[in-house]
Amino acid sequence: MKIKEGGVMENQKLWAVNIPEEPDSEEILYPVPSKELGEQVVQRLRREAIEAFETVGECIAEAVTLEEWNLSADEHSKYLEENPNWWNETTFLDDEVA
Repeated sequence: MKIKEGGVMENQKLWAVNIPEEPDSEEILYPVPSKELGEQVVQRLRREAIEAFETVGECIAEAVTLEEWNLSADEHSKYLEENPNWWNETTFLDDEVA
């Protein structure tokens, strides 16, 4: 990471948690403020998937991943502003399991 004039960071990686609709679906990225928080969210959601879905939980858990955010930094920060602390509310256990 480089610091530009004025203390602005350059080349800072941005992170997102991939929570696809189905294990083989395209990725759906949810921005997180740091890699460390993203890793914690991934581990929690994987654990919850395994607990909530007896037969396919492992497959669902493997689909939840931490990914580098490749869209704009503005989109990343806008999502976090509009959805503060989304990671505290997102869970597989909120939905009814059939």
